[in-house]
Amino acid sequence: MIDYHVHPDFSPDAQGSVEEFCQRAMDLGLEEVCFTTHYEPDPARREVESIVVRGRKQRVDSDWPVAYLAAIQAASEKFPGLVVLAGVEIGYEPGLEPVISNFLSRYPFDFVLGSIHCLDHVAITNGDELDRFRREYLCHGAESVAERYIHHLRAAAGTRLFDSLGHFDVYRKYIAPLYPGNRFQAAVDRMLPEALDYVAAAGAGIEVNSSALRRGDREPYPSARILKQARDAGVRVYTIGSDAHRPRDLGTGLDAAVGALSALGLSPSRFRRRERQSWPA
Repeated sequence: MIDYHVHPDFSPDAQGSVEEFCQRAMDLGLEEVCFTTHYEPDPARREVESIVVRGRKQRVDSDWPVAYLAAIQAASEKFPGLVVLAGVEIGYEPGLEPVISNFLSRYPFDFVLGSIHCLDHVAITNGDELDRFRREYLCHGAESVAERYIHHLRAAAGTRLFDSLGHFDVYRKYIAPLYPGNRFQAAVDRMLPEALDYVAAAGAGIEVNSSALRRGDREPYPSARILKQARDAGVRVYTIGSDAHRPRDLGTGLDAAVGALSALGLSPSRFRRRERQSWPA
């Protein structure tokens, strides 16, 4: 089994060192682990976003990847029975393409995950900011917010900067419950077919993220219905990840993620230096 969405303590919302996660991976019998610490480059959020290096917060535009990549390399040498990969999860906002492209050109990542964490600079995956989201967005209505979210997904895919799009329908947890009935989901459903056609044409992958299962949901992100739509639209790249922020969560739910893909005749991809590998490698 492999896990391509892992947050060590370089992410400010995570606990556990790279080495501790690798030891946990060995205990679980994982074959590969790809670290994907958060990188949130939006200058409008400069005062709230950070990276942690040796217990101290640093600016996201500092040289933190030097220490991050060194920690991953050291763990790779210490755990020769485990494939240890260097990845990153980038929070995407339209307009950040030059910043992200420049960042990726400077560091030798194996895998890059692109995720929608914010809408117009307001975090939608952070419970502490949901009150602000309610104040600034709910007045626009479900249709408008759904359109904005889908626009962000399409734009992220169209950049061709990301190997896979993370937690594709994470709005299930954070946005949809804010609207009565099924209004938000119904609005998204009307837009998804065209959006998935666009994702497929752009060659972007989709992550099957098992973190929803840890939180009591019955399906990973995205749902089986969306995965089927993605397959039928021609999306060919799928990755799996637990989105673990603590060693104890590493690998949880990945059997279900693989099962969701297998039910559709699909299998997870692996990556090396941004090149897709077949399953199994």
